[in-house]
Amino acid sequence: MLHSARGTTLPFQKASAGLFRAPRGCLDSACIDQLQLAITRAQTRRLSTLLRQTTQPRPKRLYELHRQMRNARWEQYTKADYGSRRGNTYQNKSAPRKPVSPDALVYGIIAANGVVFLMWQSANSRQKSLGDGSLRLWMIKNFTTMWTNIQEGRLWTILTPAFSHIEPMHLFFNMFMLHTFGKDIARILGARRFMAFYLGAAACGNLISALVRGIALPVLKNDYSGVAQPSLGASTSVVGVTTLFACLYPTATLQLFFVVPVPAWLATVGFIGWDMWRLMSYKSSKVDGAGHLGGAAAALGYYWFRLRPLIRRMR
Repeated sequence: MLHSARGTTLPFQKASAGLFRAPRGCLDSACIDQLQLAITRAQTRRLSTLLRQTTQPRPKRLYELHRQMRNARWEQYTKADYGSRRGNTYQNKSAPRKPVSPDALVYGIIAANGVVFLMWQSANSRQKSLGDGSLRLWMIKNFTTMWTNIQEGRLWTILTPAFSHIEPMHLFFNMFMLHTFGKDIARILGARRFMAFYLGAAACGNLISALVRGIALPVLKNDYSGVAQPSLGASTSVVGVTTLFACLYPTATLQLFFVVPVPAWLATVGFIGWDMWRLMSYKSSKVDGAGHLGGAAAALGYYWFRLRPLIRRMR
């Protein structure tokens, strides 16, 4: 508490002289002391308030100043150099990307199959001309399905064979079927769901193929010579796409062998039955029936558990 001698005035008391006036008739020393005490308390409270408002901690003031300068710089740069629309800075959300169209996705898958096909041709020509089979061995280890690859930890080989072909006719037939049926399915599902379905059918078909040809058939036939036989091709995904098409459009007319008109459901049932008969008869063939059945099973499961409930709600 501050006190002043009789006849002297403190500097801050001059500023507050108009705030407190002595009442008339109060001229004794006690009244003057009370008035000075009130002025001192009021001015002390006012001074402490001003100090709290103006004397902020130095780090906080520096942080606020730095933040303001940084925002001002980014605002200037984004308007001038980076061409942001309407003065938006990089602190705002970026503009949404344009989604890939279903047709473009199908053509992209076809292009990816074409690139891997050229890689196979390069590996084969290198082995024939130079006698170097390292590239072909690398392709077998990374772009074919067999139980040996899965045992050695190359789990990506349940997906990569869906983009891998060696023979030109194999590539042409699978890509023709994908172009014919895949565009309609991609337009229904959308690009993202169609890509997920394509890879899911490939994973299911290739995994079943590796299990059947690498474990089941050797045990049943007592012949382990075909355990390390590789399998490749987009047939697992293509059979899944055609099976899903038959589930959605069972009465659509298809030209079997480009000549015989049959409904889609009958053609699908016929191909699935043919693959099952060949698989149960243990006949050796270049066609991977187990992979086809795995892709068809993936399509049937996706239709029954995912699409069918949505279709029933629409009705």
